[in-house]
Amino acid sequence: MKLRILATVLVLGLAATGCGDDAPNTGAVAAQTTAPTPTESPTATETTPTETIPTDTPSVDSPSEEPSEPEDSEKPAVLPPEAANRPLTLSSIFKYPDGWRDGRYDVADRKQATGIGGTLNGCGDSYGQVLELRLANNFSKIKLEFGESNSSESSEQILQVRLDGNSQYIDQKTVKLNQIAAFDLPVQKVNALKISLSLKDSDGCGSGEVEAVLMNMVLS
Repeated sequence: MKLRILATVLVLGLAATGCGDDAPNTGAVAAQTTAPTPTESPTATETTPTETIPTDTPSVDSPSEEPSEPEDSEKPAVLPPEAANRPLTLSSIFKYPDGWRDGRYDVADRKQATGIGGTLNGCGDSYGQVLELRLANNFSKIKLEFGESNSSESSEQILQVRLDGNSQYIDQKTVKLNQIAAFDLPVQKVNALKISLSLKDSDGCGSGEVEAVLMNMVLS
């Protein structure tokens, strides 16, 4: 009888133990702390650096060479001693009026004479034209012939030529068409020699243009 009771108690005890294992462990569940869901950190916005495009500043190139001096042919002619004993041309003249040129001219009985020619119109010194030589005190004498070109418009005008050295009067002569006149003058210590050409006031004044021609102009 005692054995049956003991067996019954043992069975009940085992049953109670099994029920205890199946029951939810509320204490353990309550003790559990729900871990907070980690908040995602804000993603840093990637900033693409702006590419700076350099602005080309136009550069001014420095000249590689210094400006050159004008050639001798571009400078007014100051005559050296070597210019002696040869006919002078327009390039030998320090200053001359526009329109004057080297050429070949028929003057009186001379055909195709080499000379320097220019056109004059209007009478008197106020209408005159001046050619200037720079002798630089290098010469002692000048020879020069002049006349009116056979192709001059007027045959009534009188051509007048005057020479001045260093602003001092030296000599003066006149010619008509079909004539040739000449100078043979000293020019010692003369630097600036001016040859002034004009049409003389006369009865034929104003009758037309005259082409004046200087020929065989030689320094020595």
